[in-house]
Amino acid sequence: MRQLINALLRYRNTILYTGLFIVSIIFLNHRSFYHQSIFSKISLAISSNLNQFGRNTSNYIRLASTNEKLFIENAKLKVFELIHFDEKSIEKNVIETFKFQVFGARIIKNSYNRARNYLIIDKGNQDGIEVEMGVITSDGIMGIVNQVTANFSSVISILHLDLKINAGFKKNGAYGSLSWQGNHPKKMKLNDVSTLNSVEVGDTIVTGGMSDYFPRGIPIGKVIDFKKPELEGYYDIDIELFSNFTQKEFVYVLKNKKKEQLNRLKNEPR
Repeated sequence: MRQLINALLRYRNTILYTGLFIVSIIFLNHRSFYHQSIFSKISLAISSNLNQFGRNTSNYIRLASTNEKLFIENAKLKVFELIHFDEKSIEKNVIETFKFQVFGARIIKNSYNRARNYLIIDKGNQDGIEVEMGVITSDGIMGIVNQVTANFSSVISILHLDLKINAGFKKNGAYGSLSWQGNHPKKMKLNDVSTLNSVEVGDTIVTGGMSDYFPRGIPIGKVIDFKKPELEGYYDIDIELFSNFTQKEFVYVLKNKKKEQLNRLKNEPR
C-alpha cells in the first residue's frame, strides 16, 4: 500500500494532466459537433486498423478457404445479375437508366445483436467508396455507407432501428417502408402498404427503386405473416430476410453513376 501511495505521489502531475486531458476531450465531444466528427473519424480509423490486424492474422491462417469463399461469392453475384437483370427482365430498363458501379469489399467488423448495428468494410475513399452508397450481399441488401476514411468505411446495417428502406412486392410493385424492430436478425416489418393491394404469405419482397442507394428488384425477403386491420388502410406485414447477417464476410458496394443528376433535379426550386 505504501509503495502504491508513493507511486501516486511521484506521478501525481502526470496523472492530473492525463485526467484533465480526458475530461476536456469528453467535454469537447459532447459540446462541439465539429469535434464529435473529428473524434468519430479517429475512432473509426483506430477501430478499423485494429480489426483489420486481427482479421488479417485470421485470414492468413485460413487463406485458402478465404480465397475459395471470395470466388464463390463473386460467382453468386454474376448468377444474381443474370437471373434478375437479364434481357427479359422487367427491371432491365431501370438498370440501363440508373447505372451502378460495383465495388467488392470484405467485412472486418459486423454487429447484429444491438439496437443500432453497424459494420466496417476494408475499402475507403481511395478505393472509390463514398458516403450514401448502397451495400448488398450475394443474396440481399446489407446497408448504407455513412462514414468513410482513406482505407475503411462504416456502414449502417439495415438491422438498425433508425433506418428505413424503400421496398415493395415483386409481383405487383406495391411498395412500402421496410424497417427492423430490434428483435431477430432475419425478421423485419414492411409498413405503409395499402390494403387495396393483394398480399399473400410467401410473396417476394424486393427493393422499390425509389432511392439513390439501390436499383429496383434486388431480393430482400419473403412475407411470413400479415394482418389486415379493419379500421386502418395499411397492412401489418412480417418479412423474413433471405440474407443471414451472422454469416457474411463479403459485400458489394453500389455507386449510382447518375446520382448527381438526380440530386440536381431534387434540389431545383418548384
